[in-house]
Amino acid sequence: MEKFDLLIIGSGPAGTGAAFRARSLGLTVCVVEKSETGGACLNRGCIPTKTLLHGAGLLREAREGERYGFTAGDIRFDFSKLIEWKNTVVSTLRQNQSAALVKAGVVMVSGIARVESPGKVLVHPDAEGGGEKILEAAAILIAAGTVPALLPIPGHDLPGVYTSDAFLEGDGLFPKRLAIIGGGVIGVEFAAAYSSFGSEVTIVEALPSILANMDREIGQTLALQLKKRGVGIYTGAHIDRIEGSGGTLALALTKSGGAGVDSITAPADAVLMAAGRKPDAVSLFAAGSAPQFTPKGFIRHDENMMSTIPGIYVAGDISGGVQLAHAAAAEGEYAASCIAAALKGGKKDPGGDRVIPSCVYTTPEIACAGITVAEAAERSIPAAAGKGVFGANGRAFLENQERGFIKLVFHAETRALIGAQFFCNRATEIIPWAVQCIGDGTTLEQIERTVFPHPSYCETIAQAVNDAVTRGGLKNNPVRGNGA
Repeated sequence: MEKFDLLIIGSGPAGTGAAFRARSLGLTVCVVEKSETGGACLNRGCIPTKTLLHGAGLLREAREGERYGFTAGDIRFDFSKLIEWKNTVVSTLRQNQSAALVKAGVVMVSGIARVESPGKVLVHPDAEGGGEKILEAAAILIAAGTVPALLPIPGHDLPGVYTSDAFLEGDGLFPKRLAIIGGGVIGVEFAAAYSSFGSEVTIVEALPSILANMDREIGQTLALQLKKRGVGIYTGAHIDRIEGSGGTLALALTKSGGAGVDSITAPADAVLMAAGRKPDAVSLFAAGSAPQFTPKGFIRHDENMMSTIPGIYVAGDISGGVQLAHAAAAEGEYAASCIAAALKGGKKDPGGDRVIPSCVYTTPEIACAGITVAEAAERSIPAAAGKGVFGANGRAFLENQERGFIKLVFHAETRALIGAQFFCNRATEIIPWAVQCIGDGTTLEQIERTVFPHPSYCETIAQAVNDAVTRGGLKNNPVRGNGA
C-alpha cells in the first residue's frame, strides 16, 4: 500500500499550488485527478475563455484598422480555427503542467477519489469503480473545486441550455443568438467575446446591475459599453421559464421598473447558464467520514485550512472563499505550508490574509483590490476616494480606448491605500501594484512620490491621487505618512 506525507484530491490551481509548495518543503506528495490536469480553470474556465476573448479583441482591432491607416479587405472570421487554437492552448498547457508536477517529484494518479477515513483514500479509475486501490497519507488536502450551478428555472434542462463548462468543451458553440443568464464575471466575459464574433447577445441579471459585487460605477460603465456593441441587458429581471423546441429557445422574463411590471420574451438559439458555481463536497467522502459543511455545502475549516476532522485539509473554491484561480493557488500554497508545519515542525507561511485581486477580461479590462467606498461605509471605516479618467491619457487615446477610469480609496485618517478599482486596458497587469500597496499600508504621500512612465495607463494613478487630495478631502488631514 502506497503512503505519502500529503495526498491532494484535485489538480486545479489549489491542488497544483499546494503540490509544488509541499514538495519544496520536503513532503512526499500524491495528486489524484479524476479528469484532466489543471482542473476547471485550465480546461473549462480561465484559459479557454481568455483565448476566445483574445481572438475577439484581434477581430475587433482588425475591423477598426482603417483608423490607423491599414485595411485588409473583407475581414473573414472562422470560428472553428479559433476553437482549434483554444484546444491547442489548453492541451499544451495541460501537458506542460503535468510534466512540471512529475519533474517536481509529485506522484500523479488518475481516478475518482473518496476519503474513507483520516489518512485513507479509495481511488477507482472510472465511474464503474473497477480496479480500486487504497492510498494512505499523513494528511489529505481536498482541492476538488466546484461545479457550475444550475438555477431551478422551468425549462433549464431543455436541449440548447448549457453551463459554461459545456459551452467551452470540444468544438465549442457559435449561436447566432445567445442569451446569458447571469451578469457576473462569467456572463459579461462571454457577452464581450460573442458580441465581437457577431452573435446577438442578451444578458439577463436578477440584481439591479451587472457585476453587482464591484464598485457601482464599474457595472454602469461596462453596461453602457456592452450596449453600444449591441448587447441587450435586462437587470432586475426574473426569469419565469425557458421555453422552445427544435433549436429555437426563448426566455420569458418579468422585469420591474418605474413604469410597473413588464413581461419580456428574449429569443435565443442557445442559453448559457452563468449563475456561478457550487460545491459538490459530499461525494468526496464515504458515509460517516465527512467533516462539517457550511449551509451552502462548502467544507468548514480553521485558520490553518484544516477541516473539522484532524488531518483533512481544504483549499480553493471548495473551501468557500473567493472563487478565483489565483486565490485558490495562493490558498493551496498556504495550506501546504500549514500541513508541513504540522507534520515536520517549523513555521507556516504568512498569507492567510493576503489581498486578492478580482479581474474581468472584457475590453477594457477590469481589476479591483481591497474595498470600495461603499464597503468602507458599511464597515464604518473613514474613507476618501480619488478618480482619474482617461480622456487626457495619451496611451489610452492613441489606442482608442473607450471610457475608463482608475479609482483609489484611502483611509481618511491614516491615508493608507485600502482599495483600488481599475477600468482600463491592461488593468489586470497593473493591479498587482495596488495589491502590494494595500498589503503594505502604503500611504497617499508615498504614492505621490512615485514616478509613473509616460505614456502609460498607470500614470492615471497619479491623477487619481491628486483628485483624492483636491476633491476627496484629504488635503487638510494632519496625519502624514512616511513619505511626507
